[in-house]
Amino acid sequence: MSALVRGLLMSLGLHSSISSAADSSMATCAASGIRAAAVFANHGAGPFPILKPVTDPNHGPTRHFLETKIPELLGLNDPATRPKAIVVVTAHWEEPYVAISSAESHPLLYDYYGFPQEAYSLTYKAKGSPAIAQKIHQLLGEANIVSRLDPTRGWDHGTFVPLKLIHPAEDIPIVQISVVAGLDPALHFKIGQVLSVLRDENIAIVGSGATFHPSRGTNDLENKARKFNVALTEAALEVDVDDRRKALNHWASLPHARDCHQREEHLIPLHVVAGAGAGDAGQAFDVDKGMYTSFAWRS
Repeated sequence: MSALVRGLLMSLGLHSSISSAADSSMATCAASGIRAAAVFANHGAGPFPILKPVTDPNHGPTRHFLETKIPELLGLNDPATRPKAIVVVTAHWEEPYVAISSAESHPLLYDYYGFPQEAYSLTYKAKGSPAIAQKIHQLLGEANIVSRLDPTRGWDHGTFVPLKLIHPAEDIPIVQISVVAGLDPALHFKIGQVLSVLRDENIAIVGSGATFHPSRGTNDLENKARKFNVALTEAALEVDVDDRRKALNHWASLPHARDCHQREEHLIPLHVVAGAGAGDAGQAFDVDKGMYTSFAWRS
């Protein structure tokens, strides 16, 4: 955990355990040697993390974290730990069910407006994986969670913007999945628990959203964001899976929650990733002045 988040936790009288935990799935990891990570990434504002340099005060910290820390957390820097595929839960795709990108390749969906022309010529040419998409569909069905394969929708900026920075080599298959309308935290945590078995096959789970995504300004918003991130970190890093689920189910009761998320579509991918974390101990990382936090669960 970052020194800043730890300090904020202590200043508010909170604590967070990051001690090791294990469950039966780790035995599978021991047998295979590799268990992929589950990571929540803050994807920034539209295409700005790509368009702006790391020296930019508003978007540079997000870019730097995506380019440097997220690849490390996903094991991308070492061929021995590189995931064989990445499943991305994007905040920018919402359906009445879990939608799953299922084609061999997908176009990009430039779902933003008013940016320089270069924002509309960005490319990301990684392949999809129909086989992994089908497996996700099957796993969700076995858990009585409705899902549908979607071979046509493009990858939106919640997927391609962070991935261009995280893994510019474009040589790992990507499967994009949606959040579910209604944004039920318990459902999304369960979705993550279902997806957690993919980690045993060295398939990483990435939630793409933001821990701070206000749609209107309020007084002292930055300080409120910091306090919310401290409390959110405490909830997300509960080591016991059931305690973690319960804590995140009640995210809206955390300090200044609705100042930071008038609508929670950008937060809900965290619930999926926290569920996919299973019995692994979580880690929290400050991305930008205590207002944005990334999380990772690794064996």
